Amino acid sequence: MPFEWKMEYFSPLGYASVIAWVSVLALWFLHFVFRPKPIVSQVSLVLAFAAFTFAKVNSLTYVNKIQPDLTEQKAELEAKIAAEQQAVLDERGTQVAQIRFAEDAQDEFLDRAGLDNEDLETLDSIRDELTPDWKKEKKTRSAPSEDSEGEGMDTKAIEDSAAPEPVTMKDQDLMRANKYDYWNLQVTKWLILLGILVIIHDYLRRHNIYKEAYFPKKIPSFLANLITPHPALVHRSEKPRREVHEELAWLAERGDPFVYFTSSPEDADQAGKALQPFTGHKMRPLQVLQTRDANFTDTFAFENWWFNRASVIVNSEERPESMLQSFIELLESRKSTRARVHQTAHLVWDVESPIPNGLEQLAARTGVSIMLCRQQ
Repeated sequence: MPFEWKMEYFSPLGYASVIAWVSVLALWFLHFVFRPKPIVSQVSLVLAFAAFTFAKVNSLTYVNKIQPDLTEQKAELEAKIAAEQQAVLDERGTQVAQIRFAEDAQDEFLDRAGLDNEDLETLDSIRDELTPDWKKEKKTRSAPSEDSEGEGMDTKAIEDSAAPEPVTMKDQDLMRANKYDYWNLQVTKWLILLGILVIIHDYLRRHNIYKEAYFPKKIPSFLANLITPHPALVHRSEKPRREVHEELAWLAERGDPFVYFTSSPEDADQAGKALQPFTGHKMRPLQVLQTRDANFTDTFAFENWWFNRASVIVNSEERPESMLQSFIELLESRKSTRARVHQTAHLVWDVESPIPNGLEQLAARTGVSIMLCRQQ
């Protein structure tokens, strides 16, 4: 069936659905080419749902109610009824009324009183075939009920409440309208599914980008790193999005273990307060080790951090550099066996002294990420 379009195929809501899903495609183009903020992909999903809603309403209230145009069939039936009438006229000519009244219909030139039951049934059946379904329903609704017999009727109210005549189309146009309606519904359904996938892809793509990540959730690192691997070094000092203690809470929300190196007791206390909602979690409380613990050796801290059993806060003026050196030796042994952390582990360096040379490459080989909180 060649493509052909007529304005009667869709209602205004149908055209609104088409405009909505075309807008979705335009927003996706902007999303993948210019990579704007996440709001673009989210708005496109809302538009996809709106397009489906408009398409569904258009299908149920307009396209499904289009009636076939019976003009040609009616012409054939009129020819048939004329032939039947002529046959009756030839056979029962003496019983034909020669007088026509103004109230008579075009096919009521026969004197019904002079016809037998068989002839009357023939004429009535032919008339019934000529009457469309919507007109039969209209007559049924307009007919007085038994309860209302003898009562006065408001004719104008009945006419106002009568349903409008349906849209009619020829068979070929009706097939096209149904076909386009079907594809409009299918397109909007697919756009909703693809819109969800676009948002998931965008979320995972930004998950490991410091300047773009949003809504931190616990996601396995192998899944988050499929699209954008986590960088081995993050320079937070350039344009920090959050305070340091808020960064630690962000990492905890992601489910990533961290070691926070600081020489400031105030910063350590502030970090501990920011992590209290996670340490008191009922289902899976976050374990936080601090330097004042009796069993707080470098190896003990490293093993808990490496296997994501706990995070560590190092609050000391001398301890950060010595502990970091111990971590480097332990990471070297892990690298020699090609071991990597299952969940991205972070070394948050909030100390004035620079990190040792080669630590960034070592972190990249073991799946560790270093966050620098100060200028180096």
